[in-house]
Amino acid sequence: MAEMLEFLEEKIFEKEDLISILEKISQLEQLVFKSRALLSEKSKKLEDENLYQFFLKLEERGEINLDQKKQFDFLEKLKDWLKKLPILKLEIAFLPSEKTIEKISQWLKKEVGKKIILDVYFNPKIVGGAILEYEGKFANFSLAKEIDKIFYEKF
Repeated sequence: MAEMLEFLEEKIFEKEDLISILEKISQLEQLVFKSRALLSEKSKKLEDENLYQFFLKLEERGEINLDQKKQFDFLEKLKDWLKKLPILKLEIAFLPSEKTIEKISQWLKKEVGKKIILDVYFNPKIVGGAILEYEGKFANFSLAKEIDKIFYEKF
């Protein structure tokens, strides 16, 4: 099961991705009791290939079946697990591409040893660098901060 959760978390990079997948799981919960079908079949209606593949692989392993109550309970546990993923607020001076966000996310996982979801904000006033907020800690590595230091030391 842990391997499958890792498969799903590897598809989530930003807070927006997380919110989207949580909404789709909630929609799926509404479909659970409407028909007696596998979650993979029900997830097709959501048009999310990652969720479809996730449920399909779990079903192939026998970890999810047709029992609607168990499906619903599984979806609830999945949402709880996803909500516990740590989030790093990242304020930067440019609009990053999806590829850049993906690379930052992969680097963080490698360096920290766990998946961290990015909550990215665009702020051109910081000029360069970044401002980070993670688990109640704040760090300002912006170029604007350094420029302010130089300005206040000189004048």
